[in-house]
Amino acid sequence: MDGYPEESQKMDVIGHLDELRKRLLICLIALAAVSAMLFLKWDVLIWLLKRPLGSDASNLIFIGPTEAFLACIKVTFIAGFIVCFPVMLYQVWAFLAPAAPLHLRKNIAMWLVSALLLFFAGIFFSYFIFVPAALKFLLNFGKEIAAPYITLDKYISFFAVLTLMGGVVFEIPIGMALAVDIRLVRTKTLREKRHFAVIAMLVIAAVITPTQDVVNMILFFLPMILLYEAGIVVAGLIERKRTKPKD
Repeated sequence: MDGYPEESQKMDVIGHLDELRKRLLICLIALAAVSAMLFLKWDVLIWLLKRPLGSDASNLIFIGPTEAFLACIKVTFIAGFIVCFPVMLYQVWAFLAPAAPLHLRKNIAMWLVSALLLFFAGIFFSYFIFVPAALKFLLNFGKEIAAPYITLDKYISFFAVLTLMGGVVFEIPIGMALAVDIRLVRTKTLREKRHFAVIAMLVIAAVITPTQDVVNMILFFLPMILLYEAGIVVAGLIERKRTKPKD
């Protein structure tokens, strides 16, 4: 008889692993399908990729026979990931939902929509503001040393990291609000530890920013501070709603 609970736990773990495998498979199929469709418009994607370079786009080069083709594949997968992010986010939620508190499940639409809006806001911020500013500094600095001929592969890696990091960084308020909603932390603590958060964000901005230029660091640091403050406001509203007497 003592063996039944252990056997039940093993079956439970197997069930969770099978569910995880199913969710990951859905994400991979969605990514592959969308990326394959986007590959048909690789020329448009390459144009969008080169846009932040401005007049320096003509200096992009490739140094291997397969580099241009592989670059197009990379770009379509990056675009596919961004387009499929709503599907991936939902699959993550679907896997975690059984363990989530009831009130969180009731408000899931609000959380998912907010996370998606912030993710795409971060992507647009990086694409239209941060990446062009970083490129302007780096290329103008480099022109004093040598002609700025950039390999396609290196540029795609640079572009992908900065753009996707923008989407991740803009999720700060969601992470803070969720932590308060599931009682992992209190709004008071977030306010009191603000100075630690500022230091952490300065370090993150310094790591993310591929330049030693203070202006570019501030470009990423200021939105993080504003997002942190927005997270405190949202977290406070959640706590007030929780403590508000029910009629």
